[in-house]
This record gives sequence, structure tokens and C-alpha cells, in this order.
Amino acid sequence: MNKPSRQLVSPSGKGKETIYVLLTALLVSVTCATLIFINQKQSHVADLADFQIRAFSDLNEKELAIFNGLYTAAVEINEIHNEEEEWLTVAQLEEELLPPFTKDASWKKNGRFNWERTLRPAGSMDIALYTGHPSQGAETGSFILLFLHDHKQRQGNARTEPSHAPYEIWFHSSANKAAPQIATDQGFISAGWKEVIAYSGEDEVKRIKG
Repeated sequence: MNKPSRQLVSPSGKGKETIYVLLTALLVSVTCATLIFINQKQSHVADLADFQIRAFSDLNEKELAIFNGLYTAAVEINEIHNEEEEWLTVAQLEEELLPPFTKDASWKKNGRFNWERTLRPAGSMDIALYTGHPSQGAETGSFILLFLHDHKQRQGNARTEPSHAPYEIWFHSSANKAAPQIATDQGFISAGWKEVIAYSGEDEVKRIKG
């Protein structure tokens, strides 16, 4: 009985396929690393001014809870004012169950804040302040949610854009600090208030690592 013959078949590419796969994998790795490096540089968090603080790292747990509530409520207050040209009262904010104004379990836990709305229209500028002070003995400072709306009339088709954000949140370490009489950055700074910037924990990691 004759044994079957055997023949060794060499790969047509003579090993080039493996080299191509390795080169492709290397190219993909280099491209990904480059894109990550560029993205990290672009995501670098800018340094703050002397009168600004970071919500995530510069406020304690209770203060951060108040800030988060104000940051969320500010959007709704601003939208309602744009539609109805009215600033919600503190009582209305409580009825809408908007923290930190509504007196719920979180309100009790985070200092039992008392809020006051103050309107200070000045020419074309519509200014509203929501000032909050904690109850006696609470371990938190004072807060102000400041709205600055410029209602200058547009001339022709020209559109005037505001030179500032529609709302800002300011903090003072004193629990009973009154709102400044002049509702400008310089007025707040002179009175010792700090503007709170909403940088997240992820932003802080990017700031530190670059």
C-alpha cells in the first residue's frame, strides 16, 4: 500500500500578513494616544480669579448642597422671567418645591436657610437677588443667587448680547452677611463675597493632572 504523498504549502505572502497586522495595530495605538493627549490639553481647566472659588473643593457638604439647589433653580427662575417678565417670590419657589427654597428634609439637614428676594431695577438693567442665611448654629455661610438682565432696546435688526452670564452664585463664609448695596462684581468683591464656579470633580482632576 502506497503512503499518501505530503506537500508543504508556503503562505503566499511569505509572512507579510503578520507584519501588516502588527503595523496596523501600532498605527491605531499611536493615533489613540495622540488624540487622548490633545483632548487632555484642550480640556484643561482655567485658573480662577482671586474672587472666585470652586464649588467642588471649596465648599463643605452642606454648602455644596445649597449651591447645587441654587444652580438648578436658577435655570427655571431665569426661564420664567424671560417668558413672563416676573421674578418668582420665595413663597412661589417653595410652592414649586424647588430646593433649596422648599422646606423639606434636605432643607432641615443643610442649615434651615431663610431666603429673601430683593429687586433692584437700574435703568435698562433688571436685577434680582435671592439672599439666603442659615439658622443659628448651622455650619455654613451665606449665599446669593444674583440675576442680571439687560433689557436694552434693539435698534433696527441689530441684536445686543449681554456681556455677562444671566445669573451668578456668590458665597460668604459668614452666616449672617448682608447683601452688598451695589450689585456689581466690584460691590460683591469689596464686601468679601466670592463667586462660586461649578467645576466638577472630573474638572478638578483635569486641572491637577493637566
